[in-house]
Amino acid sequence: MLPVLTDVVALVDYLAARATVLSDEELDLALGRVGRVDGPVLVSGLQVRSLITDTQLTAVLGRVWSMAEYPDRALGHARWRELFAKAGYAADGRPESRPDTTLRLYRGSVERRRTDWSWTDSLDVARDYALSGIRGRPRGTIWTALVDPAMLLARNTGRDEKEYIVDTSGLAIDSLNEDEIH
Repeated sequence: MLPVLTDVVALVDYLAARATVLSDEELDLALGRVGRVDGPVLVSGLQVRSLITDTQLTAVLGRVWSMAEYPDRALGHARWRELFAKAGYAADGRPESRPDTTLRLYRGSVERRRTDWSWTDSLDVARDYALSGIRGRPRGTIWTALVDPAMLLARNTGRDEKEYIVDTSGLAIDSLNEDEIH
């Protein structure tokens, strides 16, 4: 059983001192204790200390990314790349082969966030993020890109977002014009 520690650093330190790989139940409990914003820091800390298995990493990484809201504020892109490379491509936490063709994906955001990694294959979802002011976001633009499967890190279909996590390094990103949006 895990102690009731909600501070992510204190929990990782405790688990590191215990030096035992977490069970699936303990991992879920730990993620719940630290909350969605600190989930990436917890998973990163556990992975680097070999306190979770690669199978567990694969099972939770996409969900942890998606639930963090601003995951690249919790960890830098270099660390996310390492974690996703270790986890392998997964859809909803299950290992899966990447699509075998280039995908047309969309992102609704302000210009300065167009290279962030959460994308969708749904124009409607991108439109909502760009134009509806979800969670107080400013109005943005719908961005689009043709994404090579090798750039896909994971897929999340929960939360009705139809999310692909995309490493946008070197990705050609264009804005949609008004005629293409409606």
